[in-house]
Amino acid sequence: MFLYDKPLDFLKKSEIYDNFCSMKNLKYILSFLFILLFSTPVLADVMPYYTGAISKQTIGFLQVPQKFNLYLYPRNDSQIVENVSWDRYEVRLKNKKMEPSELFVSQVTKNNYAFCMVIDTQDDWYKIVYDKLHNKSAWIKPESQENFWGLKDFYSYYGKKYGLYYMKDVDYRKRGIYSGAEINSQKLGSFTLIKTIRLNKISGNFALVTVVDFNKLPQIGYVQWREQDGTILIFPKIDY
Repeated sequence: MFLYDKPLDFLKKSEIYDNFCSMKNLKYILSFLFILLFSTPVLADVMPYYTGAISKQTIGFLQVPQKFNLYLYPRNDSQIVENVSWDRYEVRLKNKKMEPSELFVSQVTKNNYAFCMVIDTQDDWYKIVYDKLHNKSAWIKPESQENFWGLKDFYSYYGKKYGLYYMKDVDYRKRGIYSGAEINSQKLGSFTLIKTIRLNKISGNFALVTVVDFNKLPQIGYVQWREQDGTILIFPKIDY
């Protein structure tokens, strides 16, 4: 008997079974892809988006290597309080692991940037915050003094190269542009929807910038990038 002579209901059952197996295999494949997608570490850059992300005591930023020791005091014979190593996914201390955002003020993987907040210096040593959640700090002696950037140098270089952005929680009333580098200078205008902020120079707690609003022509004037108490309002857009 030829195949076409088989009963119709048998053919239907066979087709249904084959379709069921195909759907089952497809289900397994989709489940595998779903698990693979969500189990793969996500490479997310670390950037400060709120004013509380940067300590008011910050005097600069230190670009750190992928492995370094932290000391209790600024000398080589001092107690080592922590061994730190990191990669693109996590930070490893002696007894625990941390998210990169708990150590770095900024980490941009494509540019190989990893900066920590510096709150004190002594000779060739720098005191950095290495656990932002618990406000822990310790001393490090970098391989090169060029790895340390004072605030003015950091902003002058990276702000001019990549531009600036406001922290998300900065009140719109503080987003004003002034005729001079003082808060009592004439206010030239304000803005909420900003396309770009191009840095020209740093003058104390103010910065001479060119601001391009989405709805207006470019404005040139001074904006306040840091308050008197050390709160940082603006940061270089180094993840650009």
